[in-house]
Amino acid sequence: MKKNIVFGSSGLIGSSFFKFFKKKKNFIFFSKNDKKFKKIDLNKKFSKNFIKEINTCYFFASPRIKKINFKNNEFKNEFNWLEKVILNIKIKKLIYLSSSSVYYKKNHIIGSVKKKCEKYIIKNKNKFSTYQIWRPFNLVGRSYSNSDHFHNLLFKKMFIEKKKKFVFSGNSMDRRGYSDVNVFIQTLYNFSKKNVSFIKDFGNKDLLTMKEILRLYNSEYQKINQKKFIAKFQSKTFNTNNIASKKNFIYYNKKSIAVLKKYLINSLNEKKYKIYNF
Repeated sequence: MKKNIVFGSSGLIGSSFFKFFKKKKNFIFFSKNDKKFKKIDLNKKFSKNFIKEINTCYFFASPRIKKINFKNNEFKNEFNWLEKVILNIKIKKLIYLSSSSVYYKKNHIIGSVKKKCEKYIIKNKNKFSTYQIWRPFNLVGRSYSNSDHFHNLLFKKMFIEKKKKFVFSGNSMDRRGYSDVNVFIQTLYNFSKKNVSFIKDFGNKDLLTMKEILRLYNSEYQKINQKKFIAKFQSKTFNTNNIASKKNFIYYNKKSIAVLKKYLINSLNEKKYKIYNF
């Protein structure tokens, strides 16, 4: 039985994927840091005994969206990891997790690397029977995870660090559409069983402003603290990050507010997050 391998099993996408497919014996999950997965450091050489041939490679490995990783430009490492995998493993199907950031301005740190990775895959498409590239927009997990995506950062400042106010980058009228990561994972997996190559977007056309998200979070914050959390924003201009109508897209059709409300309640109910009054 040929194996399927997953790189980046401890991130948002990888964790969701593991939840659904951990019982499948033909899957091997790798991570650099999480001990429940097989350990691998893609900055180092593969061992001589590493798998040389696989059926499907799910490449979710990417530096976490954190301020320090932007500062140190850790995202450039992703291309080196992908190149190493493609050059050292015979892969039948390659499933690559790109990003909606490829649509951002030309010098965007993550978008530039993702574009470079996409081009490298297409250039080397003869190495695979099929390749599939996904560009998801604003995925949300079941509950809080340690990243600087706005919905996570806002929760951290309000309910974990228990701050009364904070200044965020961006603008209060920035607009985003949010989707459930578990729905995305099941969609990705179903397509991965098909022998077809493509680049697809996945996202929600139902957009929320940062101001509306703040109002949702404040509905719970006030219950705990009897006061509102005050958020200020640095940018004077606003932007919209939404999935556009084009040929290769899949829409997530639930309301963005419902996705974030479920995330917020689950996050507050997690035992590891103890919420105290000021």
